[in-house]
Amino acid sequence: MRALLASALLAFAPWAVTAAPAEAVRESTVAAPSRFETFTVALPTLGVERTLRVYLPRGYTNCEGCRYPVVYFMDGQNVFDAATSYVGEWGADEALDELLVKHDLAVIAVGVDHGGEARMNELSVWENPEFKPARGEAFLADLVDAVKPAIDARYRTRPAAASTTIIGSSMGGLMAHAALLRHPEVFGGAIIFSPSYWFSPAIAPETARTPLRPGQRVYVYAGGQESESMVPQARAMFETFSVRSPSTRLNFLEDPNAGHNEAAWRAALPTALCWRFAPICEPC
Repeated sequence: MRALLASALLAFAPWAVTAAPAEAVRESTVAAPSRFETFTVALPTLGVERTLRVYLPRGYTNCEGCRYPVVYFMDGQNVFDAATSYVGEWGADEALDELLVKHDLAVIAVGVDHGGEARMNELSVWENPEFKPARGEAFLADLVDAVKPAIDARYRTRPAAASTTIIGSSMGGLMAHAALLRHPEVFGGAIIFSPSYWFSPAIAPETARTPLRPGQRVYVYAGGQESESMVPQARAMFETFSVRSPSTRLNFLEDPNAGHNEAAWRAALPTALCWRFAPICEPC
């Protein structure tokens, strides 16, 4: 009896040690796992390794002579799979599969993982006093000199700038903006969703003095339910692009009902991709 009482007291004692419940393994939502690959690449300028998540178009394996444009997504954990994202996924794999069926648009998509707690530092080339040091220059150098060469060596890509696009949202949108300005020889297009232009006052003057190259394509998107400054800042930056780069193909989209989240960017992605690759998939 005493043994039973002691056991009961131990079970309910505040100092009693209990095993933590195992975290449930979330099921992958990748549309076609057989066409989805992950591997790590060294980023020597940042001094880290980073995971790349690659989604190949249907028919890639059997079309040995085919070469494909490449779309690079920032925040790769959130692009294809709800199991690797804590905020939901973009559904880029489903969007690309549907565009292939409807419009014969075949694209290789690459998600470049963010650096977790270092994300804010890594995704801006511009300084912010609250998020020092800015390490975006290093990230961008590695994107150009390590990530893209690794993808071009491993897959049958079209490596020219005209076939290379960068996509990002929020801070990722800021990196897409920087890549477009600072490496036009690499990135012929950018899809900039909900960009964090609040991050630094240095973004606007650099944009104003840096005309884009003829032929570059820029798609800027903002949601009306994100913040009071989101749409005005995005529209102002878009107008700067328009004035400085009249020979560049530009598009601006405002969704008055959209917030700052993956669900909104998922909804906006197919139209943005269609526009980027026009006239292949017009009308979308």
